[in-house]
Amino acid sequence: MSLLSCNTSDTTFCAPKKVKRSTTRRLSLRRTTSLTIVLLVVIAFATAYEIFNVVRQGSVHEQIVVRSAWGMLVLLAIVILMLGKYVMQRSLSHIESQLRTLKDEESIDPFDIYESDDLKPVMKALSDYVDHVRTRLDRLRLQKKELDIQMRFSDAERRNIEAIVHGISDVVLVIDSFGELIMANAAAEKLFNFHLDQIRHRPIERVLEDGSLASLIKDARTNNQQSIGKHVEYATVREGKSQTYDITLSTFIDADGQSRGVVAVFHNITREREIAQVKADFVSSVSHELRTPLSSIKAYVEMLTDNEAHDERQKREFYKIIQLETDRLQRMIGNILDISRIESGIVVVDREWMAPNEMIKDVLGMISPQADEKDISLQCELGESLPEIRADRDMLYRTVLNLVSNAIKYTQQSGCITVRTNVDEDTDRYVITVTDNGMGISADDLPHIFDRFYRSKDCGADAKGTGLGLSLVKQIVEKVHHGQVSVASERGKGTTVKLYFPIERSIHGVVRYGKADDSGCGR
Repeated sequence: MSLLSCNTSDTTFCAPKKVKRSTTRRLSLRRTTSLTIVLLVVIAFATAYEIFNVVRQGSVHEQIVVRSAWGMLVLLAIVILMLGKYVMQRSLSHIESQLRTLKDEESIDPFDIYESDDLKPVMKALSDYVDHVRTRLDRLRLQKKELDIQMRFSDAERRNIEAIVHGISDVVLVIDSFGELIMANAAAEKLFNFHLDQIRHRPIERVLEDGSLASLIKDARTNNQQSIGKHVEYATVREGKSQTYDITLSTFIDADGQSRGVVAVFHNITREREIAQVKADFVSSVSHELRTPLSSIKAYVEMLTDNEAHDERQKREFYKIIQLETDRLQRMIGNILDISRIESGIVVVDREWMAPNEMIKDVLGMISPQADEKDISLQCELGESLPEIRADRDMLYRTVLNLVSNAIKYTQQSGCITVRTNVDEDTDRYVITVTDNGMGISADDLPHIFDRFYRSKDCGADAKGTGLGLSLVKQIVEKVHHGQVSVASERGKGTTVKLYFPIERSIHGVVRYGKADDSGCGR
């Protein structure tokens, strides 16, 4: 006979531990009961016999012997009864100890039945029950292991999904079947101004301030029809700016056809709408601007075809107008293409080390005939020993040409235009300045002068143009050369445009300087 002892952390059966046999095994409740009955019968006969002897007036000695024997039998019966009670308590204590072992330990071991025959049926039934419990416990342990594996797998999947959701730049909201928010990414927290840890498992109606949006998500959740990629447009105002979102609602349906939740993805299409509007405005503006020179060319061509020119002088005048409108149309198309190439990043930039002073002299020399027509003085104040810059010469030439040409257009007869070059010591940048004393720009028009096709109504009658020159200047300076353009103007007093270019170091980390410039320019 043995008791089983094992480590509670081990689920396998343990080796039996030998236990010293009880000295009371030969005594059982049945035996002690039989002996007690026999003794009681003997005592009864002895009592009857004593009574009989007393009646017969036996000797005193005999009466003492009989009474002593009677007392010994009574004492023996009491001892046997107490021994039987001890055996019973010992057996019950053994059962109690094993039951406590079952309660305190994870493992359930079979009972070692070594007690008396009277307790064997009870112990056998209890042992069978313990075997049944042990079998069920083993099954439950196996199920627990499987559930633990599934829980770890589910937790890993949940973490992966959360990582994916938080990695999405679009706003993502996940609502469960009860209409409560269970997941949201950082973009959603920023848009709707909440912290997920504080509002998790809160009804979506209490999370979103916009009741119409909450109702939209709720309707998608309660629809009980699987919907993948249902798109709804949503407009809102955030920080004083109008924003438009394309919401994709996806409803999940279980095997019973019941909704298990909905995922709402908010894609910000504000920039796309703005770009589409800009494109529409651009096409409209281009169409309008192209229509004017084309209409003029077509009209004069029709006049020439219909022989409406009466002499050669008038024909030459028509031809000159057609040529001017054609040049204007060509410049407009060229500027549009250049701006488009720069914005799309496909323009070819040929950077080289150059001294802008030489390029500026070429510009003033080329445009001086236009200045002569209006008796405008072209002055240049080119700094000496200025560093070279890395730039695309052709683009920079067109930039300065556009600025000086604009200055000539909007400067009255006998005006003055000055071009300067210097280095801004505070910002360590190369500066090209074009200043005129012309009509200037009003405060209302100043913020819009770099917009495409924008032309001030006040200046429209004084000079013709496409409204693309300054837009191209800004694109070339800021996007191609990473510089900056600034404009200062006052109506009736003139305009000053400054172009800032970064001064780069050569491959050896030093600044390259151009040759000293001793020659003047202008008239």
